[in-house]
Amino acid sequence: MRTILLALVLILLIFIANAQENSAIITGKIIDSNGLGLSHVQIVLEGTNQGTITDESGHYLLKAESGKYILIIKSIGYITERRPIDLISGETSTLSLSLSKDVYALQEVIVSGLKFKSATATKTLMELQDIPQSILVLGQKTIRQQAVFDLSTLSRNISGLNFTGNYSGAGSSQFFNARGFDLNDSQNYRLNGIMIWNLGNNYSDNIEQIELLKGPSSVLFGDATPGGVINFVTKKPLPEFMAELSFKTGSWELLRPSLDITGPLNKRKSLRYRLNTSYEQMNSFRDLVSSKRSFIAPTLSWDINNKLSLNLETVFKRSEAIDDAGLVSPDGTISGLKNLRPDLYLGDPGRKYLYSDQTSFLTAKYDLGKTWKIKGSGFYGLTKNRPFGLWFDQPDYQGNFARRAYGYHQRSGNGSASIEANGEFYTGSIKHNLLIGAEYQSTRYRYTNEGALSLLDTSNLVKPIINNIPPIQPAEKPFRPYISLITRSGIFFQDQLMLFKDKLQFSAGIRAGKTSQGNHYYQDLLAGTDFEGYVDNIISKNVISPRLGLVYKTSHWTSIYGSWSEGYEINSPDIFAKNFLKYASPPATISNQLEFGIKSNILKNKLGLSLSVFEINKHKPYGYVYLDPVNPNYDEYDVYYEGHHRSRGLEADIDGKLSSSITLTAGAAFNITRVINDPGYPSGNLLPNAPKYSSNIWLNYESQKMLKGLTAGAGWFYKDKFYSSIANDPKLLIPAGYTMDLALGYKFKKLSAQLNVMNFTNRVNYLNPWQFNLFEVRPIRQFVFTLNYRIQEKKEN
Repeated sequence: MRTILLALVLILLIFIANAQENSAIITGKIIDSNGLGLSHVQIVLEGTNQGTITDESGHYLLKAESGKYILIIKSIGYITERRPIDLISGETSTLSLSLSKDVYALQEVIVSGLKFKSATATKTLMELQDIPQSILVLGQKTIRQQAVFDLSTLSRNISGLNFTGNYSGAGSSQFFNARGFDLNDSQNYRLNGIMIWNLGNNYSDNIEQIELLKGPSSVLFGDATPGGVINFVTKKPLPEFMAELSFKTGSWELLRPSLDITGPLNKRKSLRYRLNTSYEQMNSFRDLVSSKRSFIAPTLSWDINNKLSLNLETVFKRSEAIDDAGLVSPDGTISGLKNLRPDLYLGDPGRKYLYSDQTSFLTAKYDLGKTWKIKGSGFYGLTKNRPFGLWFDQPDYQGNFARRAYGYHQRSGNGSASIEANGEFYTGSIKHNLLIGAEYQSTRYRYTNEGALSLLDTSNLVKPIINNIPPIQPAEKPFRPYISLITRSGIFFQDQLMLFKDKLQFSAGIRAGKTSQGNHYYQDLLAGTDFEGYVDNIISKNVISPRLGLVYKTSHWTSIYGSWSEGYEINSPDIFAKNFLKYASPPATISNQLEFGIKSNILKNKLGLSLSVFEINKHKPYGYVYLDPVNPNYDEYDVYYEGHHRSRGLEADIDGKLSSSITLTAGAAFNITRVINDPGYPSGNLLPNAPKYSSNIWLNYESQKMLKGLTAGAGWFYKDKFYSSIANDPKLLIPAGYTMDLALGYKFKKLSAQLNVMNFTNRVNYLNPWQFNLFEVRPIRQFVFTLNYRIQEKKEN
């Protein structure tokens, strides 16, 4: 497959020639009333299917046959401009202008289809319609309509993405599966395109939008599991003053005030700020369970001159949540949970999951002129978390069960630096969208010595023990006598060639990367420990990751695409496995994906539709088998790196406006996973955490005439049954489930109020994130009332 596709690349590259002799180029820059460049502005030659969009600085570049045209410049929220232009063969014309805001458009909820959106995780500003990959972007529309304040709620709106549970109850880290493969906590999560750990709730109030790049993305990000990459895009300072105070309250004594304030710091508006902050505390439908979160994120943007700009962001997060391992079934089955109350708490409320995160970003952008720019980024984050909780054994016939305690501290430092350049140019009639870059990322983390399970006591399902004596907290020191390391470096190149007036587009990308990971042992600390005699076991792999894609635009609103990509994961030695020495130097896991799809915009580009079919093959995956499959203990297992797993599926997404009053977000996924071969499990088994069917729909109505300001929404979210274990244990088959939500709100000038009812039918659903007889109970009916007050500068005409 790789040889055939690379041959096609060479054929297309040879095909490049100077086909349009009678052509001219038009270029320019589009700005707003503050003199700031406007991105994603559409530039279209009237009466043709030729057009482009502006980059982050507002520049554009377009080539067309000579002649007289009307140039249409339009962007959501701004008054459309029409300018005559005479293109002369062999010459370059320049047209730059300032767009004025459209007062009426800005008063509406702005929703668009694929045509106007791009994803920052692609590292380009190309429209989603022109990218040969399935990408879903969710922004403020969905966040506001559904009163979202955690990722598990928002993820319901993404086809092919399945929330599989929490580390130790609500308020701890969250687990996800995409396209049949579990996401890795140290590989598959990005903040503004930079790798972050998934050790806490990554969603926060400074998030502008969330992007899911489906399938392998190693060509851009290096090693990552093949299901997809989740990227969080932060809010940026605005040139006009705006302040929004929000307050949420509701079920389980929820209290959540938040503030979003932004504006200029000087008259030129070249120095701007933004501050997002929030505090949250709430109890739970689960007895004795509660959580608290605090967050603050100041941001500064500085346009030093018309070419150079800086953006500095810092984020401080802190949370604590009472440990909640969930329920343990009386007979070990899901059906046995029906004999227990959903609110039954079996743990110890004195044990909490603690999490803190401090991160800083510095981004510098330099405008090289016309459509070329260079961007450099630096990042450092310090994350601390402390799991401290209980796990439960299988109860006996009287309901007695052993409780086992664990607790440890983890400290991780994560730093990265990257530089990338992209731009557009022509060779003859062929337009190139070129990206080239390099990056380096390093993570170092350590654990304390108290992570193993130890027998605490025996409790009972009918009369569970509630300890009144505070438990002994895990010691913050000493750490284990080693430090775990992950370093990633790579250079990447990508070019998208646009032929025949952009109707046919070919994309080729490649990344040469190196990943090193493993453990460095402090030899002077090993004596008398379980690690005495260990030596450094750092594994380094050099991997080439290619990606090829083809896009054919049947019209300016519809495109058909196909792509092939490879991904990889570097496996570090698992020192806790009982057969650690056998796999002291594990191989890399290799994956590839073949994908075809259609993207379209209808209803005057207000509604975006996408359909994709895919096949992902994963070779030499990391696997493990418990030494005692009947009563498994999480730290007693053997590992292996052999086998072949496959996932095939079809996904559909719809997002946008059906009319001036009705918006729609909907999706559906059909996914068939298989173990093709695996030394630990039978061929034909299904992969874990991957429902065969899933679907979601959210309809929102906003009155435009009578009772103007009234809003109403309703949603339905469905997941088919799925196994939580690759062993396909029927006792761990999570049944199909759904939730239904309602929303009702009203806006009046600067004030808005909204009531959301989540799971209003009060369904009881379960998850099994750890593959043991521990079942997480999902929230029952919940009410959330949101009150917003927004102050904004008077908009220009």
